[in-house]
Amino acid sequence: MPEPTLGIVGTGRLGRAVRDLAVSEGHPVTLLDPRRPGSWDARTAVDAVVDCSAPAAVGAATRLCRRLGVPLVECVSGLGTEERRLLDGLSAEVPVVLAPNLSLGNYLQTRALRFVAEVVTTMERAGITGAVPQTAVLERHPATKAHRPSTTAERLAHEWRRHTGRPAADIGSLRCGPAVSDHEVRLMWPEQSLTISHSVTSLDAAAAGAIGAAGWAVGQAPGTYTIHAVFDDLLATMARAAGDGTNGKEDDR
Repeated sequence: MPEPTLGIVGTGRLGRAVRDLAVSEGHPVTLLDPRRPGSWDARTAVDAVVDCSAPAAVGAATRLCRRLGVPLVECVSGLGTEERRLLDGLSAEVPVVLAPNLSLGNYLQTRALRFVAEVVTTMERAGITGAVPQTAVLERHPATKAHRPSTTAERLAHEWRRHTGRPAADIGSLRCGPAVSDHEVRLMWPEQSLTISHSVTSLDAAAAGAIGAAGWAVGQAPGTYTIHAVFDDLLATMARAAGDGTNGKEDDR
């Protein structure tokens, strides 16, 4: 089966990284300049759209997906009420994957945080005083990123509160240093601390997630999906394939 054709909205660093990796993997690619949506050819034919642009271009990306009837992987962070409304409307017609952080590492970091939350809240329910630590989230991006705190940091804080009932004591933002980003969750007890951190040193990490999410979305039912739900489903599929001992191949015994 041929690789799906991807329409990539965005000519910046992430858009170029997705394009380069997609081409290397055999995907036909159409690169769309978000500054000139009027130049997008009405005959554009793609199987999925990956939006790596900016909030101002979300409207054009949703109109394109609606016209073509194809999924959208929305990678833009810092979306406002209007952009979310547009995405909600589109999700009634096609699959929409919300992916402000596309990396496998962030998915694993979030799962690790959830595990810690489950352990300490279980200890607290058992009567162990002080089991749930004070928690803070710190994120670093280069100075070119204006939005703060990052959507990823906010979601890590939300995940902690959702599973423990306690807000993060602080969400700190740094805008300095090299590309691409660092996110850490600091868990602090009086006598010890634990840090769950994740660093991205290449946009290829995000590009791989974008391409995987786009391929997954093709053929899915309309609706809104998170990138972590996509990883969950892909992982479950891998587990089933590994569990039958055939890796998807017929047993030749």
